[in-house]
Amino acid sequence: MATVIFKATEECNAGCIYCDVVHKESHGPKRMPLETLDLFFSRVQEFLVERPGEKIEIIWHGGEPLLLGPAYFEHALRFQQKHCAENGARIRHEIQSNLTLFNKDFVDIFRKLGIGAIGTSYEPIDNIRGLGMKRDSKSYNKKFMEAVKLLEKEGFGWSLIYVVTRLALARPLEIFQFLVNMSPRGGFMFNPVLLYGNKLDHLRVTPEEYADFLGAIFPVWWANREEMPDIRPFSYLLRNLFGDTRALMCGDSGQCAYSHINVLPDGTLSHCGRSGDWGLLNYGSIFTKSFSEVFADPQRDILLQRNIILPVTDCHDCRFWNLCHGGCPLDAWSGSGSFLHKSEWCQSMKGFIERYLEPTVKNAGEVFAASDKPDADSPKPANNEQPERVSRNAVSGKGKRSGGPIWIDPIGGLGDTLMISGVLKQVADKYPSRKFNLVARTKYLSLLKGHPAIARIGHPRPGATLIRTNYWDHERYRQPDARPYQILAHIFGLETPAEESLYVPGGFQEDPVLMKLIPWKQNNILVCYGSESPRKQMGAEKWEALVEMLNEKQVGVVQVGRMRDRYLRGAYSLLGLTTPKQLISLARHFSAIVTSDSFVMHAAHLCGVPAVVLWGPTDNKVYGYADQVHLQAKATCEFSGGCIAPGHGNRYATECPQGTNHCMDKLDVETICNSVMKLLQNNHARGM
Repeated sequence: MATVIFKATEECNAGCIYCDVVHKESHGPKRMPLETLDLFFSRVQEFLVERPGEKIEIIWHGGEPLLLGPAYFEHALRFQQKHCAENGARIRHEIQSNLTLFNKDFVDIFRKLGIGAIGTSYEPIDNIRGLGMKRDSKSYNKKFMEAVKLLEKEGFGWSLIYVVTRLALARPLEIFQFLVNMSPRGGFMFNPVLLYGNKLDHLRVTPEEYADFLGAIFPVWWANREEMPDIRPFSYLLRNLFGDTRALMCGDSGQCAYSHINVLPDGTLSHCGRSGDWGLLNYGSIFTKSFSEVFADPQRDILLQRNIILPVTDCHDCRFWNLCHGGCPLDAWSGSGSFLHKSEWCQSMKGFIERYLEPTVKNAGEVFAASDKPDADSPKPANNEQPERVSRNAVSGKGKRSGGPIWIDPIGGLGDTLMISGVLKQVADKYPSRKFNLVARTKYLSLLKGHPAIARIGHPRPGATLIRTNYWDHERYRQPDARPYQILAHIFGLETPAEESLYVPGGFQEDPVLMKLIPWKQNNILVCYGSESPRKQMGAEKWEALVEMLNEKQVGVVQVGRMRDRYLRGAYSLLGLTTPKQLISLARHFSAIVTSDSFVMHAAHLCGVPAVVLWGPTDNKVYGYADQVHLQAKATCEFSGGCIAPGHGNRYATECPQGTNHCMDKLDVETICNSVMKLLQNNHARGM
């Protein structure tokens, strides 16, 4: 989803002491003229037409957007209906406001725009947030509470951000209890105050102080988390540790490079709110550039280069890389003058997790571990031997060994995990005494828990040796037709070429309830169109055409994938209803599988189920299996070898800028259907 930080005004009725916009010198109009607003929605429509599978999120920001008045939002709705009549369902509006101007006049138009909740901020300490440049806190708080009462009466949700300043450091639990008692319906978030330059030092907090502030609160929240609202960063850190990478904030995700646009009142385009405030990453003007051109701006590349450079520089050996990816690029720029450094706030996250989160949650079994001491029921080496302690050089194939337990930090998707599991099984078979520890990431635990090569699962102490499984950064990956399985085998010290056998500890996990739910036919096809990479996805409309063709041939079609994947009309949906092990077990009962380069492709190979696999940005010779039918789309762009081929992994999480010319959408649905029917005929010929 594309996100537009839409600043139709930079005016504000408040004078919050730390606000960049309040102190910003502006050379354009403070409010966006209606002619520019009209143009904005024509650009939105242009973008949605160019990218039929895309949605767009418009976040009204400021300044204070409610200063625009209800009539301005009415104009916005009319312009949206004028330009985007057929695509209105693909537009989502959100708003961030101080709420002091909210009244009944906004209720109807917000509902028409689909705004069901408002994000806001609050501060119980006087003279930090307040109306006017004198920061009248008393009037501000009175109007704020009146607005909250009206929001709840009208059925709107609301959530708030609390900005931690030095004035709050001495009273973390008091602040926390105050915010809890406010009972925001969408929960609340703590953020450190972000100050740039030498001003306002009496408000400045260090990363260590912010970690300690959170640390004072976390045990109280943890003990009462079932009764308390969603509180970030606590909840999003835990959700990420439980495998939901969508829980990460934009600045921590490592994926903001091609997802955000900031629009200022004069039509100037930038990356996000802060880059617009600071005059960085200027992408031009809405008057001369389409959104697609803005998303293709080469200035964005440096933001994704962080994902390549930081793991071997500032973030080398950091076990929290998946939680923050070096932090917000704008924070990095503010601290160092370069986007290619980590943020200083990484230290606050690391300190908070190590000093407070992990010790507090030490009893959460498989997800967290209190120490490096092996659990009583951990697998023991054969004949009471000590596990072999292999250094990073050893697992890189250089043969040297040194002291210290080795921790595997799994990186990649679930399909990569199946390959890792297969490699580790070969290691366990060949070297029964060689054991590894596994960094806890529950996204992977279901496929690795109980593995004969894994001694224990938890979190390593600082300084522990880590093996990362990011084969795409290995020098061998750049060699022609280099296969990931073989690189992983090399990383773990196996002779290559190794047999490419996948493995799931504990076998399959049958779910009789799911089996009974499915309306089975004589021939049944499992389909999965979703992928962690948008570039690997063929458009849902073409998938629905395939489902329709198969239904006409009396073939039952069942769809699996993530809950957020689009449902394919005509298929029986199991979206979000299967664990990885359940999906693998379920796959065995189907006549054939149709998917892209994904976990489901690997699962099909593991189960020996015939599969038709759709390819575009990646090469089937590198990732595919010989027992599958591969339909490789021809690239229509400059990347003849695939746009996320070796050396181009930074594009993995981004949308294809080709729009309707996306290579995956050039695949012929009838060819796919014929390939499936041929597999079914082969099954019948073999008596299957």
